[in-house]
Amino acid sequence: MARYIGILSGKGGVGKTTTAINLGSALNYFDKDVTVVDGNLTTPNVGLHLGVPVVPINLHHALRGENHVTEAVYLHPAGMKIVPAGISMDDLKRTNPDRMPHILGHLNHTTDFVIIDGAAGLGREALATICSSECIIIVTNPELPAIADALKTVKYCEELGRPVIGVVLTRTKPNNLDVSLKNIETILDKPVIGIIPEDKSVREAMVRKDAVVYTHPKSSASIGYKHLAAAILGKRYESEVAEENWIIKVLNRLGLVKI
Repeated sequence: MARYIGILSGKGGVGKTTTAINLGSALNYFDKDVTVVDGNLTTPNVGLHLGVPVVPINLHHALRGENHVTEAVYLHPAGMKIVPAGISMDDLKRTNPDRMPHILGHLNHTTDFVIIDGAAGLGREALATICSSECIIIVTNPELPAIADALKTVKYCEELGRPVIGVVLTRTKPNNLDVSLKNIETILDKPVIGIIPEDKSVREAMVRKDAVVYTHPKSSASIGYKHLAAAILGKRYESEVAEENWIIKVLNRLGLVKI
C-alpha cells in the first residue's frame, strides 16, 4: 500500500513544489517507487518544473471522470512518476477538487509513495490535498511572516485530523536565519526534519526542467533533500560529499545525519 504525504505551505514562493519534486526524486534515489501528484489545480507547477506543461491526459481529466487516474501517470526519465494537472482555464472551471481523495485513492497499490504538491494557503484545493493525505509536511522559509503562515497551516491540518510529521526549511543560509531553529520548532510545535540551503543549483535544475537531485546530485540542496528522504524512511544517509559543510553540521545536531 502507498503512503500518501501532502506537501503544504502557508504562502506561495517558499519552495513547496521544488520540495515535492525533489523529495519524490530523493525517495526514488533510495529505490522507492514514487508518484508525485500536482494537487495545485488552479496554478499547477509540477509539469512546468519538469518540462511537460501539457500532457494528453492529466489530473483534471481524472477528476472530471473522463479518464482513470492511472492514465494520467507519466514516467520521468530518471524513474520517478508524476501526475500533472491541467493548465487551461477550461480545466479550472469544470473541475471539482472535492473528488481528489477518492480519485487519488486509486493509486494506492501502484506505488510506494504518493507525494501531493498542494496549493498554497488554506483554500478548497489545500483542503483537498489534506483530505487526500495520511500525513503532512509543511514547507517554509526561516522568516517570521512565512512561519506565521505555516503555523496557521499546522493548526488547520490538526483540526482536520491529519498529523504534521515535520517542517522543511528552504532557502536557508549559514548564520543568517531570521528565526532560530529552536524557536521555529517552538512556534510551530513541530520538528524540523529537513533543511534545504540557498543553492544556485536549484535554479539551474529548474532551467533544465529537472529535479536538482538528478541534475546536481552532490549539491547542498540535493544532499538536503536526500537527508529528508532518509529521515522519512528511517534511514541514515551518508553523503557523497566527503567534506563536512554547515548544512551537515546542523542536520547532525538535529539527529538527522550520521557523520
